[in-house]
Amino acid sequence: MEKDRSPTNNFRKASARTTGETGKAWFSALKDSWRAVLRLDRSQLATLPALRSAIGFGIPLALGVATGHVLVGVSLAGGALSLGNVGLTSPYHTRVRTMLLACLGIALSAFVGSITGPIAWLSVLVAGIWGIGAGLLVSLGQSAMTIGLQAAIALIILSHFMLSPTQALLQAALMFAGALFQLMLALLPMPGRRTAPERAALFTVYSYLADYASNPTDTQRGQPIRDALLKAQNMLTRSNNQRQAATPFFELLEEAERLRLSLLGLRRLRQQLAEENETQTESIALSLDGLLEASAAQLRDIASELKPPIPLTHRTKPHQQIKQALAIIRQQASTQPYDETIQQVLVYGDALRDQLHTARKLATSWQHHSLRLSLHLRFPRPPHLHLHHTQTTLRANLTLRSAIFRHAIRLGVALALATALYRLLPLPLERGYWIALTAVLVLRPEFGTTFTRGVARSLGTIFGAVFATLLGSLLASSLWLLVIFDAVADYLASAVLFVNYAMFSVFITIMVVLLLTFVTPQPVETAWYRAIDTAVGGILALLIYALWPSWERSQVPGNLADRLDNLRSYLVAVLNAYAHPAAYDSDTFHNLRMESRLARSNAEASVGRALQEPASHGIDADFAQGLLEAADGLADSAMALDAYLLDNPKHPALPEMAPFAGEVDKSLQLLAIAVREKRSVPTMPDLQEALHRIQRKARSAAYRLDERHTDLRLVLAEAKRITRIIDTLHHLLSTG
Repeated sequence: MEKDRSPTNNFRKASARTTGETGKAWFSALKDSWRAVLRLDRSQLATLPALRSAIGFGIPLALGVATGHVLVGVSLAGGALSLGNVGLTSPYHTRVRTMLLACLGIALSAFVGSITGPIAWLSVLVAGIWGIGAGLLVSLGQSAMTIGLQAAIALIILSHFMLSPTQALLQAALMFAGALFQLMLALLPMPGRRTAPERAALFTVYSYLADYASNPTDTQRGQPIRDALLKAQNMLTRSNNQRQAATPFFELLEEAERLRLSLLGLRRLRQQLAEENETQTESIALSLDGLLEASAAQLRDIASELKPPIPLTHRTKPHQQIKQALAIIRQQASTQPYDETIQQVLVYGDALRDQLHTARKLATSWQHHSLRLSLHLRFPRPPHLHLHHTQTTLRANLTLRSAIFRHAIRLGVALALATALYRLLPLPLERGYWIALTAVLVLRPEFGTTFTRGVARSLGTIFGAVFATLLGSLLASSLWLLVIFDAVADYLASAVLFVNYAMFSVFITIMVVLLLTFVTPQPVETAWYRAIDTAVGGILALLIYALWPSWERSQVPGNLADRLDNLRSYLVAVLNAYAHPAAYDSDTFHNLRMESRLARSNAEASVGRALQEPASHGIDADFAQGLLEAADGLADSAMALDAYLLDNPKHPALPEMAPFAGEVDKSLQLLAIAVREKRSVPTMPDLQEALHRIQRKARSAAYRLDERHTDLRLVLAEAKRITRIIDTLHHLLSTG
């Protein structure tokens, strides 16, 4: 019988499981979720931003106690609480815009929740509608998701208190004022802090570039740089501030792109020297190693300028070491003027020296620029909503084929059921709104995040509720102690939000319970009700997800195909630039690199999420990882060729590259279609014949006599590598 040669088999082979194997798969997935609950990411500790959140929460509460208007202070603090964790690590402009929109969403939701609270069936209906809305906002990005989440939380909490319309309007106004106060704190000029997220992202980029330079033989160093560059690009793009465009950060990111290309070229040349293993190449290899190590030291110094205070420890200035290494290489080149490898080392080395010099000047200039900007306190313009883009995105997701839409319906059903559970049924759950509160905080579009947050939220809330209720009963007689402990809990919750979600759940629960102690007495038995409600809400959310899951497995083929398509556009553009030098445009190539990198990030994240799901609904991990690794190899070849173009934009034309580019284009297009549509791999174009044309050009006497020729040795090596990788992809997709 003929073997199934369709890639569909690669996505389905994990599905044929027995009942016992399915149970083991679920157990394994849940065990991974438990490990994620215990994982700590200390690098995400937000100590200084959390201070702003605690001040914005604590001052209204303290003023309410001091003036005797405790309920007013609690309402103001509640609004500030809702906004305190918004945009802790976001750029300044994005943070302010998100907080302003969240202010409006919280106030509206508080009003609607308050007036619908007395009517049980209406509160159930509204909770479901708000859940669907919050779920759909996920499609618009992190900021929109945060706004939807905060609005849903405000609706759930305020619907519990069942106020009259007048009281509801007053409560909404007070919460809006508290949220606005938190926003005002975010507007205060803090020298250096306004640009902290951007500088942290660039610090990571240059730190990884230093590791990349100091380890030329380690092929795994490229992946962290790709991820760091993409995060930095997203961070600076999200800033979306014309005044920000004048800062050196955008230029630093562009220099980082150029530095990576130059380093990639030098690493490839270093590998060639190692493969030749000849006596005359040993000295140039040692000089090149010295150049790369000095460049790594310079890159670390640049990183330290972006994230002070970090002491510089280099005894010899790195730029002097770079000059010395280049001088030695230049001397060796004078004795071997026809050695193309040495000439290329000089080209990349000189470019690297100039790029490092520019980056160092930019890195040292941000402090003066940031200080000058901070002297001017400006309110943000009203948020400009890209309504056409927003409507288009939302409309595109209004289909059951969309994982976001399925998540939105699931979240709406969960909130409606959770609200009905304590509003319509005669259950002894005194603080039943904690069921809905837990459900909205747990449910996410992905399996791994939902189950991890479900366990973390349930455990954290149960522990926090019990501890805070006991603490509140002891401190109820001293309002000032309650204020202090509540502000401390707010600070700790904000500081550890991205460190560990279970820890965040503990502190945020303590803060909420202590805040409620100002309004109503909190007897000890209330802690047990809250613990029960939280467990019920967590179980309800996980049960609904288990009954109607959104498996990432269905998205993986499309994301992998997108990766190949974007990579194809970039690679073919680079190859055609060798055939037609006039086609080279640095801005176009920069955009192509970014699109390719984003597609890679999406594909890798999609595969990662799918692998967290139970294996019975997963994918073939070896197949997916193999495809990603092969695509990364193509990307490295594209960037190595791009690096040469960056330094030699006016190189002589090499028309033999045009047929090769055309065959590569057809091959990758066919492979991408096979992955996307899960169909058999067709007959592939003959890449070897196009490659042979380049080889014949390299052997021709006319080419050897032309002193202005393009470095065909580099081009030929990368063309062979591209051909080999495409053959590997074909084989990978042809095996079942």
